[in-house]
Amino acid sequence: MNINITNRNDKVSPALREKIEAWLEESQRRYNNITSAQVTIEKSNGKVEVVEATVHATGKDLFAKASEENLFAALDSMAQKIDKQLAKIRDIQTNKKGAAVPVLDEAEEILDEEE
Repeated sequence: MNINITNRNDKVSPALREKIEAWLEESQRRYNNITSAQVTIEKSNGKVEVVEATVHATGKDLFAKASEENLFAALDSMAQKIDKQLAKIRDIQTNKKGAAVPVLDEAEEILDEEE
């Protein structure tokens, strides 16, 4: 998995890099379809931290953006958004392999029409 982390205003600290990599490894372990990720950190309006992430999963490109006054809170919020999208992709892929849609009997259809 390729991980690219950039900070537009400063260098990326080792603690921040470790937190992002730990989150991506946990998501990769849980969903098993992440191929690469681009995380961009920016400080805007003096106090607000903006974190953007583009994650390339198998067949999809996911994007999330979060802004908070605390950098780690913004990172957690953005991670939740990406994880929600990954869970949705996983559910769609597993539901396609499930059982066929049940067919109603003619007697059930007639009863539904009469009501």
